[in-house]
Amino acid sequence: MKSKQNAATNRFPDADLLPKQRRLPSAMGEVLLALYFIPPLAEYFFLTPGEHLAVRILVYSLWLIPAIILCFYLGQRGTMIAALGISPFLIWYGRAYLAEPTDYYGVLAAFFASVLIFAFFSGLLAEKLKRREETLQKTTATDPVSGTFNQRFFLRTLEREMDRARRYKEPLSLVLLNLNDFKKYNKTWGVTQGDRALLATAEVLEDSLRTTDIIARSGGGQFAIILPHTDLIHAKLVCQRISAALEATPIDSPDGGTPPLSASFGTASYETGKSASQLLEEASRVLYFAKMQREEQSSIK
Repeated sequence: MKSKQNAATNRFPDADLLPKQRRLPSAMGEVLLALYFIPPLAEYFFLTPGEHLAVRILVYSLWLIPAIILCFYLGQRGTMIAALGISPFLIWYGRAYLAEPTDYYGVLAAFFASVLIFAFFSGLLAEKLKRREETLQKTTATDPVSGTFNQRFFLRTLEREMDRARRYKEPLSLVLLNLNDFKKYNKTWGVTQGDRALLATAEVLEDSLRTTDIIARSGGGQFAIILPHTDLIHAKLVCQRISAALEATPIDSPDGGTPPLSASFGTASYETGKSASQLLEEASRVLYFAKMQREEQSSIK
């Protein structure tokens, strides 16, 4: 069985739908360049070679600011960029110290080496924090049981996809999938087996849909699917494909497995002027009638 994180991790539709991640502001590049060139220009025009050691160190301490900014936004990439700017001065003063081992050149070489080491460890720390932040951001958008997106992320994405369909005049469909008798299934074989069923359903959806389709668990045994570039006819064909795949998928268990699940579907297609709540209401209504029809057929049998 696949990892339950696969269903959502490979399907993030737009970075701007997620909580905002740290990105270097475009205007910040000019500021960083200015901060980088100020110290060497000040040294060239105002400081006498071989003198003003303390002033030089103070002036070049300005480099700590762009180094921290780069590491904060870019992590280890920021360290590499900072190293490209600092290394030539470290090499220059290091070679000068080897040629003329005076305190002046030694202190400056040690200073630039310290700045480089500071940038290195700052980058490592920032990269670790950045990865932790990204993991947390994805976790807040993911259902912990099925590994699909959660209801909150689904609603935000639905609004965005409807806006895109409206702007580009493209078809968009919504599918609500409800696992039949899921409560009974959960009660008969236990919550753990119910979780396995949800995960298996998520994997069926992952295998049956395109990477551009959005899958979310909306609660209980119900999933919501956003189908961009898909009209109502093709959405119903997708439902048939998912239904056949579900019925052919037994649910693994330590005791040998339980019967495959079946599902009822509600579909709705976006039309100009229709809101997200209206689209959800329409799909929910179709789903309700599909469940009622199934119950009537079961009672007849």
